[in-house]
Amino acid sequence: MRALRILFRHRVTRWRRDPSWGTGTVAGQIVLLALLLFLLFPLGVFGYVVGDVLRELYPEANALRLINGGMLYLVPALMASRFLLQSPLSERVAPYVSLPISPIGLLYGQAALSLLSLHTLFTVVLIGPVWAAEVITAWSSLGATAWLAIALLVTVVLPSHGATLLHLLLGRRPWGFVDALAGIALIFVADATLGPDLFRGLSRVVFGRPSVGLVAAVGVVGGMHAALLRVMWTRLEVDRRTVTQIGGPSRRAASVYRWIEQTLPAGALVALELRQVVRTRRLRGATATILGLMVFFYGWAGVQLVMTGTVETNVLMNVVLWGIGGPFFAIGYTVYGISSGHIDGLFAGPTSLSYIVFSKFMLLWAGLIPATLLLPMLLPWVPLRYAAFLVGCTLYWWGVMVPSTVYFGPRFRTPVDLSASHFSMNPSGSMRGLVLLPPLLVLIASPILADATGDWWIVGGSLCAVGVIGLGVAVWWPEPFAWQLNRHRHEMLKAFREKEPI
Repeated sequence: MRALRILFRHRVTRWRRDPSWGTGTVAGQIVLLALLLFLLFPLGVFGYVVGDVLRELYPEANALRLINGGMLYLVPALMASRFLLQSPLSERVAPYVSLPISPIGLLYGQAALSLLSLHTLFTVVLIGPVWAAEVITAWSSLGATAWLAIALLVTVVLPSHGATLLHLLLGRRPWGFVDALAGIALIFVADATLGPDLFRGLSRVVFGRPSVGLVAAVGVVGGMHAALLRVMWTRLEVDRRTVTQIGGPSRRAASVYRWIEQTLPAGALVALELRQVVRTRRLRGATATILGLMVFFYGWAGVQLVMTGTVETNVLMNVVLWGIGGPFFAIGYTVYGISSGHIDGLFAGPTSLSYIVFSKFMLLWAGLIPATLLLPMLLPWVPLRYAAFLVGCTLYWWGVMVPSTVYFGPRFRTPVDLSASHFSMNPSGSMRGLVLLPPLLVLIASPILADATGDWWIVGGSLCAVGVIGLGVAVWWPEPFAWQLNRHRHEMLKAFREKEPI
C-alpha cells in the first residue's frame, strides 16, 4: 500500500503540473471538463437504451442474450485503443528504483495505476448503464453483481494489462510482440472460418452463466497479470543497472548503416538519426504501427478491386493519406527533435546548415520508400486515371509534404528522449503543427474533388507537377530551408532544454 500511495501521489502531482492540461489556465480546464462531459453523456445514454434498440431491431430475440454475445468483442477494440492512445506509466519504473519501497510493491502499484485513465472512465460509462437497465432488472442481485464484476474484469483490467504487455514486448522483445498480434489475428480467423457463433457463443457462456464466467474471467485476468508482472520485473532489473540492454546492431543492420554513410548525401548524419529512430521505443513503435496501417489500407484497396473491380473514393483517400504517407506521420513532427541530443555539437562545429537540412530530407524520404515500392503492385489493377492520380499523390508527398515539414520543422520544438519507453500516437501537442494543415488538406480534398468533377487526370497531373517542382527545389536549392533553420535555431535549442522530452 505504501508503494501505491507514493505512486498515486506522484501521478496526481504530475497531472496538476502538466502545462498542457487546459493550456495551463482555469478557463481551459473548465472547457476540457465540459467537453469530456459532452462526450460521456451520449455514451451513457447509448448504454442505457441499447437494449431497447436491439428489441426494436430484433423483436424475436432476447436483448440481454444479444448483449452477452457481443461483450467479448469489446476486448480487442478497447485493447487497441489503449495501445494506440494511452502512454503506459507502468513502464516508467526507473525513477522509483532508488526509493526505499518494495520492488514487487512498485510493480503491483504501477499495474494498478495503469487502470486510472480516461479509457477506463469511458468503459465504465458504457457498461454501467447497460448493467443498470438490462442486467439488474433481469437477474438476482447476486447474479447481477457477478455480471458486473465479469464485465469490469474483461473490459477494463484485461485490455489495460494487455495493452501494457504489448508495449513492453514491443520495446524489449519485438518478435514477442509480433507473435502476440499473430495470435490475436488467428483467433479472429478461427472465428470467421469455423463458424460465426464461435466467439459469440463463448461470450454468451462467460456473461450468461455468472458462476462459470467469473471463474474464467478471474483465471484469464490472473494469467495476464502474472505475465505482465514477469515482463515488468525484467524491465525493472534493466532500470536497476541504469543501462539499456538492447545490444548492438546486427551484422545486416551494420552493413545497411555503412551503405547509407558511404552512398547517400549527408549519409553520416542520416545514419546517425536513423539509428536514433530505431533505438527510441516510442518512434519504433509508432513506425511499426503505421507500417501495419499502410499494409492494411493497401490490402483493403486490393480486396475491393478483386471483389468489385473498382476502388471507392474513401478507400482511395485512405491509400493516399495512410498508405502512401503513413510512416511520415510517425517521425514527421519530430524530425528535428530526434537531433536534440547532438544538435548543439552540429551547430557549434563546421557542419553547414544545408548539410543538416538535407539529412532531414533524406530521413523523411526514406519513410516514403516502402509505400512507393508497394504502389506498382496496385497500379496495374486500377483504371488508368486512378493510377495517374496515385502517382501524382506520391510525388506530392515527396515534393510538397516533406519539404514543408523540413521548412517548418524548427517550429516543432519538442526533444525526443532516446531512453523513452512509452508509446503513444499523440503528437507533440504544439499548435505550431497547424502550419502543415493546408498542404495536407489539399491532399485529403484531392480525391473528393476528382470524384466530384470526374477530372482525375487534371487533379493527378496538377499534384504531379507541384510535386516535381517541390522535389526539384528541395534537391537543387536547399538554402531557404537552411535560412529557416538558422532563423529559429536559438529558440529551438532553448525549447529543447526546457521542454520535457517525449
